[in-house]
Amino acid sequence: MTLAEPAVRDAGQARAVLDRVAADERRHRRRQRAFVWTGTATLGVALLLFWQFGLGLLVNPRYVSDPVTVVGRIGELLAGGELAEHLSVTIAEAGAGFVIGACAGLVSAFALAGSRRGYEVFEPFLVGFYSIPKIALAPLFILWFGLGTTPKVIMAALLVYFIVFVNTATGIRGVRPDLLRVCRVLGASRRDLLVKVTLPAAAPAIVASVRITFTRAIEGAVLSEFVASTQGLGYLVARASRAFDIATVFAGIVVIAAVVMTANGLLRLVESRLLPWHEGQVHG
Repeated sequence: MTLAEPAVRDAGQARAVLDRVAADERRHRRRQRAFVWTGTATLGVALLLFWQFGLGLLVNPRYVSDPVTVVGRIGELLAGGELAEHLSVTIAEAGAGFVIGACAGLVSAFALAGSRRGYEVFEPFLVGFYSIPKIALAPLFILWFGLGTTPKVIMAALLVYFIVFVNTATGIRGVRPDLLRVCRVLGASRRDLLVKVTLPAAAPAIVASVRITFTRAIEGAVLSEFVASTQGLGYLVARASRAFDIATVFAGIVVIAAVVMTANGLLRLVESRLLPWHEGQVHG
């Protein structure tokens, strides 16, 4: 037996152990996915059954629709083209507000978070403005900017801006000053500190906040449509509620929830690809 044979045998054994560990990990992940999907499907079925048979026992049955009727009404709205029209308006308003609010939040966070004094000057006004009920601002925006898309976009952008700003600033300020000083001593420029240290450190908070704020953008657009509008899912629900068309009210709510869940799932998928090691926690 040559000296190389034990090394080859040990390498083969190590490779076999690694293969077993990798296979066990894949099986564990498949079991986890199966558990999540099974739990989600079970909970969904339970909620539908409660909606169908139990909700009418808690509230007046005259004001409760059922899943079968709601699905039929959604089909009618789709066939008539009304749902697609209102849905496109709401998504356009929420999308514009989302982009504007996220960009403004990122820019202002990077501009202020690097300066402790500047951030401390700005923070009390941020907290005070964020505490204002947004429903109180919607009528003002409509008075100032009319019934078009502008007040809806502004409302959506405001709801997105605060969350992106706070989480981005928290991520930037979480970088240890000692690390920045060491990098400066080693010759790092301000651009190097931003691109290679600060931005990677803040990336998890940024990605997580951007993912969750699309929900807030939808909320802001629909909220403004509830107050005063002639188009959008919020207008559809408000109009139906005034006419006591309960099936259409529930249809609009279901469509809004479906849009938010779909967008959140897609953004979560993007987040898992960009930051597979991180589970983001969002403030706000």
